[in-house]
Amino acid sequence: MSQTIKSDSENLFIGLIIFAGLAMAYLFYSNLVPAAPSDFSAPTSARAEIASEIETINLDFSVLDHILFKQLKVFGTIPVSSGQTGRENPFAPF
Repeated sequence: MSQTIKSDSENLFIGLIIFAGLAMAYLFYSNLVPAAPSDFSAPTSARAEIASEIETINLDFSVLDHILFKQLKVFGTIPVSSGQTGRENPFAPF
């Protein structure tokens, strides 16, 4: 008789875990809990500061004039052609 009580209590416990999991999944995916609105736009003062910093950026392209950079060579064919790929259907029998 104690075996049936243990079995019933185990079944009840497993059922409660499954029910709790389903309830949590329902609440998570049904949007019943409203999400906090998010504003990802930068404040206007930060935008102005970033814009002024971008305008003052000076790029140094002198590395392109270096002799070692000019000695670089292209190997292979351009444009690169696609080579042989795998089988048309990888799940087909050999």
